[in-house]
Amino acid sequence: MRRTRLRAGLALLVAAVVAPAASLTAVAGPTAVPSKSLAKPFVQGTQTVPAYDYDNAIHERVQVDVPRLDGDANGITDQITVDIIRPGEAAAAGIDVPVIIQASPYYAGDPDSYFDGVGVRQVYGSWLDNYFVPRGYAVAFVDMPGTFRSTGCSDVGADLEVLGTKAVIDWLNNRTAGHKPDGGAAKADWSTGKAGMIGVSWNGTIANSVASTGVRGLETIVPIAAISSWYDYTRGFGVPFYDEYMGFLHDYVSNDASPRCEQLTDEIEQASDTPTGSYSTWWNPRNYRLDASMVRASVYVVHGLGDENVKTRHFGEWWDELAKRDVPRKIFLHQGVHLDGFSFRDEWVNKLHPWFDYWLQGLKNGVMETRQATVQREDGSFVDEPRWPAVGARQTTLRLSKAADAKAGGLSIATASSDPISFTGTDKESADTVVLDPTAARTDRAVFLSDELSKAVRVSGTGKVTVRVKVDKVASGIKARLVDYGTANRYTNVTNVPNTRVCWGDGNALDTGCYPDTQVNTAVSDTSVVIRTLADVGHYESLYTKESLRPDRWYDLSFELNADDVVFAAGHRLGLVLTVEPDNPSVPFTGATITLDPTRSYLTLPLTGYTAALQTAEVPQARVPSTRLAQSEPEKNPVELMKQMVEASR
Repeated sequence: MRRTRLRAGLALLVAAVVAPAASLTAVAGPTAVPSKSLAKPFVQGTQTVPAYDYDNAIHERVQVDVPRLDGDANGITDQITVDIIRPGEAAAAGIDVPVIIQASPYYAGDPDSYFDGVGVRQVYGSWLDNYFVPRGYAVAFVDMPGTFRSTGCSDVGADLEVLGTKAVIDWLNNRTAGHKPDGGAAKADWSTGKAGMIGVSWNGTIANSVASTGVRGLETIVPIAAISSWYDYTRGFGVPFYDEYMGFLHDYVSNDASPRCEQLTDEIEQASDTPTGSYSTWWNPRNYRLDASMVRASVYVVHGLGDENVKTRHFGEWWDELAKRDVPRKIFLHQGVHLDGFSFRDEWVNKLHPWFDYWLQGLKNGVMETRQATVQREDGSFVDEPRWPAVGARQTTLRLSKAADAKAGGLSIATASSDPISFTGTDKESADTVVLDPTAARTDRAVFLSDELSKAVRVSGTGKVTVRVKVDKVASGIKARLVDYGTANRYTNVTNVPNTRVCWGDGNALDTGCYPDTQVNTAVSDTSVVIRTLADVGHYESLYTKESLRPDRWYDLSFELNADDVVFAAGHRLGLVLTVEPDNPSVPFTGATITLDPTRSYLTLPLTGYTAALQTAEVPQARVPSTRLAQSEPEKNPVELMKQMVEASR
């Protein structure tokens, strides 16, 4: 699946020009860019400070040419609209500044902006420009191709979108042309050429994708709750999460400014192949992990451990690919859901500010010598750690066992020994409540429990489920839930309050900008589903091909869990709950029975801590209490998920 080409061509969703891709060595520090030898009042020691008045900032609009790209097939080179806010005093003094870029497909509906007489968006409600412009940065808001006022077409994460946004970096480095609203030439002669990209959700996804092109001048990216593979955003190991989701996504963000863009909605949906859920080379341009070797920029990953919109495997597998190539990187993990790190603004901004100062301003502040990972723990506290996954985390195999008369099975390091276990699903997807009361007899699940932990055990990284199964129907999905039985007072959620926005500050302080109000929900002592991962048994051999299942045959299937970092406290139990699921929302499913061979099935987790209690697992004789979930069911409506993406991106 390794893609050995640069993104280049221009046919439907851009035809590729195939060329060998050399492996690039990650830079050890920010690229040196010649700059004018002028005093910078916004630099004090090794940090930037608010030296400029935001009210004097220059607001301008530029349309950037995308060389050789005509995505909307109208015979005119595509142009990307960019709104720039930069310090006026720096411009007057001839001081060049770096640029922080937030590209988005959502600006058409942003309530916190208006347009002046020449069509330049005046942005309010963004903490980025309020905070960083007084500190000697420019901030650029980019309409992604085919959205709002940019021409071309969107293609949901592929070459039209990526190359169009990449052109903004090229313009900042004088590699492509830009134009003012009056048609005159626009040059970025006020810029150092250094750029960083930041954003939440789709806005952060485009940062991942542009970095994967290896474009020079992009010094760093900060992908927040960002997608690293669109296939994995819309599929769970061959199971589409929603019917016709790729077409829905394109239709939602496209400005439909040309007939070609309207046609693409249906073409994208057809090419995505929802009826089988299979992977194909069509997904390659939308899988940025394939091009991790091209990344020149440093990467600061931010993700919520409770994010069920952009699931945690997106940061986990992206992080693993970056680590293989020694890309300069840090990570910030919080206990929230689909959120900007600014929801924890004091903790987060104190991390981000020196990061940008180092990579974009070239200030030797030692940020790369500080600890690599910041993880918010279950009680809400933030802990800095040397690296992620946690030091000492080792992939540990936990075997499954269940005696014939037991209501729940065992989960332990010991060798499995048991008879086959059968469980049945209906035509409906199971709910999280299926994990409750794990020692009660039920036919719709298979439950495996560890012994009570005498000391805490931590999962840090990406685990895997391997099963050997028979299925009595031609198709079936299977879901694995890793459960914490006995969660005590878990800090579970930070959510945006819809339609509520608050503003603060004067433009020169940390507490400045506008953001959705937040609320914190603290759970009572109860059961918590910490990881959910779905897979299609029919894709047991390959994601490229879906096979019809035979009832007389055993199938071996392995699938990775969503990444996580969770502590199972002393007195708790680890639980694995397996259920039967529909394999495809666009194909009728009547239910199925799965028979599991525990002797050839196991759970692999990256564990650290006191694992002695996992050496063996006795079959629980008494009832394991569990009557209520510590968190609400994940959102399953794609329209509501899109609302989350839009709100989180602001």
